[in-house]
Amino acid sequence: MTTLRRGALFAGGLALTMALAACTSDSTEQPNSPAETTTGNATSSDSRSGTGITNPKNPAALEPCELLTNEAASTLGLTTNGERDQNDIKPDLPDLCVWKGENTDSKEVSLTIFPGRTIQQYYDNKSSYGYFEKLNISGYPAVIGNTEDPAKSSGCAMYMAANEKQVVLSSTFIPTKDIGQVNPCDLAKQSLELSLPSWPAAN
Repeated sequence: MTTLRRGALFAGGLALTMALAACTSDSTEQPNSPAETTTGNATSSDSRSGTGITNPKNPAALEPCELLTNEAASTLGLTTNGERDQNDIKPDLPDLCVWKGENTDSKEVSLTIFPGRTIQQYYDNKSSYGYFEKLNISGYPAVIGNTEDPAKSSGCAMYMAANEKQVVLSSTFIPTKDIGQVNPCDLAKQSLELSLPSWPAAN
């Protein structure tokens, strides 16, 4: 179930990730991800990165399964033990951690850290998504970058800037029976809101 559903959700974003990655010559340059390229029109570091975050976090200091505390997982109705997994669409991307609901056909939350990415890169590549929406999560800029309208599908991909050079992806799935009745992006947003307080501050 997970592999097929993740594949459907990230197909559009993966194509852009691969294309942008091909343009990156070394680790000091801005990496290229599902919606990350900078424009020549940006006039300041804040406008390029899309930040202006007053309380930057450093989630990359944590292991993927440390991103969501046991308490937060319980609040979301998920098992407290997340399972670390490789990105099953593109294995050389960062590992993710998956938390599942207690039922067989239940909701699921995955969190992934992308070091070296900026939220501006997603802004600049919004046309790569079938559905794109800007939002703010507890003062941190974020976007929904989906292949389709999440209100009519089972999955949501939400990207949030934790600081100027780190983006965290919250990907969520809901049971098929809930499509059209439950928005999977509500779960994605809640998972990020509950995760943030436990992440270390950026230096």
